[in-house]
Amino acid sequence: MKKHCSQLMILILVLISVAAWADAPPDRKRVVVLGFDGADPGLTRKYMEEGYMPHFSRLEQEGTFHDLTVTNPPQTPVSWGTFMTSWNPGRTQIFDFLKRDVGTYKPSFVLMEEGSKTIFLGENNRWAVPLACFLAFFLLPLLLRAVWHRGKIKAWLAAAVLLGIVGGALGIWFATLLPNRVPLAINNRKGKPFWEYAADAGLQALVFRVPDTFPAHPFYDGRLVAGLGVPDMRGRVGTPYIFTTDTLIGAGDNEFSVELVFLDYTQIPDFETTIKGPFNKPFFEYAVEDSMDVCTDPDLKEEVRAKLMKRFEEKGIDETIDLPLCLTWDEEGATVTFEVQGKTETLKQGQWSQWVDLEFRFNPLVHLTGMARFYLISADSNFTLYMSPIHFHPCNHGIPISYPPEYAEELLKRFGYYKTMGWAVDTWTISSGLVDEDQFLSDMNLTVDAYARMMKQLLRDGDWDLYVQVYEYTDRIGHILWQYMDPEHPIYDAEKAPHFQMEMRKAYQKMDTIVGEAIEAVGPGVPILIVSDHGFASFRKGVNYNRWLIDNGYMTLKDETGILTLEDLFDDDRLLFKNVDWAGTRVYALGLGNLYINLKGREREGIVSPGQEYDDLVAELKEKMPLLVDPETGDRPIHAVYHRDDIYRLYDPDLIPDLRVTNTPGYRVSWQTSLGGAPEAIIEENRKAWSGDHCSLDPSFVPGICLGTMDLRENPNMLDIAPTVLALLGVPVPETMEGTPLIE
Repeated sequence: MKKHCSQLMILILVLISVAAWADAPPDRKRVVVLGFDGADPGLTRKYMEEGYMPHFSRLEQEGTFHDLTVTNPPQTPVSWGTFMTSWNPGRTQIFDFLKRDVGTYKPSFVLMEEGSKTIFLGENNRWAVPLACFLAFFLLPLLLRAVWHRGKIKAWLAAAVLLGIVGGALGIWFATLLPNRVPLAINNRKGKPFWEYAADAGLQALVFRVPDTFPAHPFYDGRLVAGLGVPDMRGRVGTPYIFTTDTLIGAGDNEFSVELVFLDYTQIPDFETTIKGPFNKPFFEYAVEDSMDVCTDPDLKEEVRAKLMKRFEEKGIDETIDLPLCLTWDEEGATVTFEVQGKTETLKQGQWSQWVDLEFRFNPLVHLTGMARFYLISADSNFTLYMSPIHFHPCNHGIPISYPPEYAEELLKRFGYYKTMGWAVDTWTISSGLVDEDQFLSDMNLTVDAYARMMKQLLRDGDWDLYVQVYEYTDRIGHILWQYMDPEHPIYDAEKAPHFQMEMRKAYQKMDTIVGEAIEAVGPGVPILIVSDHGFASFRKGVNYNRWLIDNGYMTLKDETGILTLEDLFDDDRLLFKNVDWAGTRVYALGLGNLYINLKGREREGIVSPGQEYDDLVAELKEKMPLLVDPETGDRPIHAVYHRDDIYRLYDPDLIPDLRVTNTPGYRVSWQTSLGGAPEAIIEENRKAWSGDHCSLDPSFVPGICLGTMDLRENPNMLDIAPTVLALLGVPVPETMEGTPLIE
């Protein structure tokens, strides 16, 4: 009997299992998307043919490899914005790195800008917080008496008054520690990323370091670590530091704003200096702004500012939150020991330190944690110590570098330190001539290896339906080492070229290894799509568009602009275009190839009338600018001039540039033009380590790559990537997307 019962139970369980299997929904579709910023299709095919990229070669045989038509302009934030939304750059409003304010002509970053948010009641905190504390402490005894029904009411009332006074006093002290407002990051990108559509369909997405994702935006059941757009702790794209005893060291024009600190040689062997930290916006800068806003008279503003500076100095409130740094130089042993906030480490030449946590206290209540690491450049007759830009520490849940806010810290606990800054690989210091290629390459490899290690395990976890990750290093090495790929580059070094050509090849081999690890981690049957946002070309010469405009009668200066740096973007006392005579200026250039018409009714001091005058000016520029000839070579640096209607649709006419100037390979818009400057020469040699580029080239010269494990139709466009991913996931493609799926 027992035997029959057991057999019956087994039969019932089998039937239940079969029924459950029959009713179960089919397995969810899964997709992996890997992006490699700046991966060039020409180099990729070259290394594939030479046998250095076996995984790419296998994928091409089993699937598809096409050149990818990218955005105009072919820039990182522009192209990835279109990648995720399937909207053209005019519509995403990410059309360049810089934009201008039509009221002030002042530039700011297109992708992300800084606003501020009020804390509690803002300026009213000074009385509201003490009042709230008084009431809370006052009511506590009365509530206790109401619960216990014991004691005389007068005694409880006296206790309430006494506690209320104590609470009010604490509230007054607490209110002095509270800022009225704090910085707020604003992402200007328009359009909904494809992973949010996938999440709406009930799929789990994990998005890792895709550009244009800061501040991290919440989406259902998703995880995200932000990429390009995350600033350093000074609110910059990246501020590297150089501490040195060598007074002969110079950063050239320092267009990239490296923080160069010269040490007093007489202090040998022990030096005391400071690490310049984040700007004290809550308690210094905002207080100055609020006080200045009520003044309209310029002289009165200066008087108010001077009084504020004196008051801040008396109270010990500084413009930046700095940390003391002690350095000890052992000249004989060729080492340098640093000490900061109780952390000490000794470095040999060419050695990186461990990551160092740095705590910046604005007051006893408000503080931020950053992290940085050091690298000893030299320690012989002088010493030079490099410090990385200060990254936001993943434990800062209030800084939206990830979603959920605690996800960045979870990754830290699991995998160890990793860079949080958007522009993670430092290209600024080597471009200023302050470090060499070995330092740059070691920084790059340490950075990418950390991200690759994380990717491998996150893929193996399997708790995702859509996995998206973008690597930046292929772009950064292209910018820095292209001088060795082009014998015609002004700083090409034939002796060094073979070695650094091999380093470029290694970087692409690393890309192949990463793809191989992804294939192994997810197993067979999971579609993998690999894309890059643009390719690369040599940057031999820079073209100064503002100088061309001046020489051809389109722009007038009251005085020369001087040499501008990235820091000028943040300096109200040195506004870009401050020396432009707007009454005599019809056109001005800003950003990586943008021309703006000084239009009446739009720009503050516009002089060009809308309509026929505007149209004639546009046609004139489109015809004349491509005729520019390089007198040394006879080449034409400008490929084409596009009106915004030629390349964009559904755009904001007050925001989007009127014209885009694109270059031919070998040329790029100059750094000074990008910042609003006007050097004397129209064309000048590029002798910086930043020797390769793509930003202002015509997109036809620098396509990206599109490689998939599946069959993809020909002539793919960056607009098609988002619809393709959704189609692979079985999610309906929204009608608002401009591209179409690359699969049947």
